[in-house]
Amino acid sequence: MVNPRTVLIRNARILSMVDGADEVRGNVLVQGGKIAALGTFEAPADAEIVDAAGGIVMPGLVDTHRHIWQTQLRTTAADWTLYDYLVHMRMTYSSFYKPDDVYLGNYVGTLEALNAGITTIVDHCHILNSPEHTDAAIQGLKDSQARAIFCYGLFVNPSSHAPFAYDGNMEWRYADARRLRNTTFSSDSGKILLGLAPHEPESVPFEVSAGDLAFAREIAAHTVSCHVAMGAYDQGFQFVRRLHEAGLLDPQFLFVHGASLTDDELKMIADSGAGISSTPETELQMGMGYPVALRARNAGAHASLGVDIVSNYSGDLFAQMRMMIQSARAQGNAILEARGEAPRHVELKTRDVLRLATVGGAETLRLADRIGTLEVGKQADLIIIRTDTINMLPATHAVAAVVYNAGPGDVSDVMVEGAWVKRSGSLVGVDWTTLGGRLQASAERILTEASEANPAIPSSIVDTFFRNLTPPVRAAAE
Repeated sequence: MVNPRTVLIRNARILSMVDGADEVRGNVLVQGGKIAALGTFEAPADAEIVDAAGGIVMPGLVDTHRHIWQTQLRTTAADWTLYDYLVHMRMTYSSFYKPDDVYLGNYVGTLEALNAGITTIVDHCHILNSPEHTDAAIQGLKDSQARAIFCYGLFVNPSSHAPFAYDGNMEWRYADARRLRNTTFSSDSGKILLGLAPHEPESVPFEVSAGDLAFAREIAAHTVSCHVAMGAYDQGFQFVRRLHEAGLLDPQFLFVHGASLTDDELKMIADSGAGISSTPETELQMGMGYPVALRARNAGAHASLGVDIVSNYSGDLFAQMRMMIQSARAQGNAILEARGEAPRHVELKTRDVLRLATVGGAETLRLADRIGTLEVGKQADLIIIRTDTINMLPATHAVAAVVYNAGPGDVSDVMVEGAWVKRSGSLVGVDWTTLGGRLQASAERILTEASEANPAIPSSIVDTFFRNLTPPVRAAAE
């Protein structure tokens, strides 16, 4: 896909998301893949003219945490806790993915994100069962045309369920990541950057994590994505504090979930320049606590939102914004109610949560010089949201309309680095009939093969991770 030389988007309601800037009416000029001008001006003679027809033009959304490979397992996690997820997804289904399944999961999953206006995505990729799986995952990201950070997952999935076994050899994994740094990701200026997803830091000795972090520095990982402090599942490990005390806490860290992070740990994150990703829907469902993003923001930390798993729900950030702000408002209201008081004003505003999904994501990923706002000189990663649909009209307040009313179907156009990836409501160059058929076949094979696995063995292993699990449900006596 070649970037058009010049594009003029006119008649737009521009939400630049620059702090302090309000909605303005005017045009957006894109040249050479970057934003060249904003405001009222005549179109260059060679410009492609796109009439926004009063639609909202804004920065592309930024999803800072997703396991994209799970796309073809959609709906399987609908009624799961985190415990269920570890037993079935991480220690069962993952073993049955072939490289082409990984490609399809990543390609279709990233297309789903683009369709919903997400132009940048962090792939916390823990399905790398071989170098072929690795290359397939990256190819899926590339073919989608999205901007991404590929976090190489060191988590070891079971290699067999009959008998149950692991391939615990880490040397090929380290060599594989080094290969990527020397080839695919030799430059740090591309649309896809190399990151690392280390061993789960709260389930291994700290020395293992320290070794992973040394490796992250060796391969110059842009981002180190870590699940931490997961609400009811938190075992008091305080990984952030340990990093701080060891002098290892720095801006490349992306801490995911984090509901049980202490105030001191949030300050440590803020002081280090590291960031937080909240994934409200999984956190609220799976027992991982109330989303921490706004609390982290109030502590001065970079904060953002992620979708996490589409094996559970839809892959858009509109739903996550709504869950984030309303859960935070509910917590604040509950504090007042406990004192016998009722709120006079709403403290958290819709712009606060829209910022998490745009500027906040860019800041968290240390990409704010490239994306997150519409400003001259930044990459032309932008979206157009229609305002004439039955669920949007009249979009009197642009920010509120985006947060509360918009959905993927309202995103009419998506541009990444000056190239259209969605135009007039359709993804560009995607044969969905063929692609959807391949995804369906992949899902059916994985689910059929995994159904033969005995869940008792992974259950017994996951039981050892947490000291405070509720007792297992016993079948009623006949």
